[in-house]
Amino acid sequence: MAKLKLQEEVLHALEINDKLPFSEQQRKLVSAIKSGQSTWLATDPTDPHVWAIASTLIHKLKSSYEDVARALILVVDKERADLYAEAFELLGKHTDLRVWTAYTGPQLLKQKEDIYFGADVVIATPQRLNDLLNIEGFNSASVQTCVLDNSKALLRVGTNGYTQRIADSIPYKQRICISEGRCKATRTYMERFAFPYEKHVFESEDLA
Repeated sequence: MAKLKLQEEVLHALEINDKLPFSEQQRKLVSAIKSGQSTWLATDPTDPHVWAIASTLIHKLKSSYEDVARALILVVDKERADLYAEAFELLGKHTDLRVWTAYTGPQLLKQKEDIYFGADVVIATPQRLNDLLNIEGFNSASVQTCVLDNSKALLRVGTNGYTQRIADSIPYKQRICISEGRCKATRTYMERFAFPYEKHVFESEDLA
């Protein structure tokens, strides 16, 4: 299998954290994010997807830049946000990228201060990010890549309104969605906010 085309520092971090080799699904994510192409990975979201997304965004962003977020990752809950944060921490030790999480629990104004005054990557639940938008605590104008980790859950009733508002607030740039292939809400989202896009369908066991 061909070597992953990522920074040597990222590859080394993946190796020492026992995250190699990448599966075909992970390689599709790497290729999609690097290309800038909007992509729907039609499969159930799993932990290996987190490592593929984090490693590629580190490779793509390289270093901190100004005070605005260039990548946004929307997640279902605190546990998923913390997993992403851990992946960025372990794989990005050689960079000065600023990665912040936002979810219900910690003080909203503290999260606003962290994110608004310097963030390259923001990992957030839709409801908390909307809270930040309401108090001008998140500048969405420079987001280049938006990842919906488990878009089926993020677009269901009760959360969909928050997710749609976020989509309306960020530039018409790259969207990456991970969700099983029969998710009508994901298809509608991609057709509205990410057309044209590529779709790659996998069975769950393909990640093994």
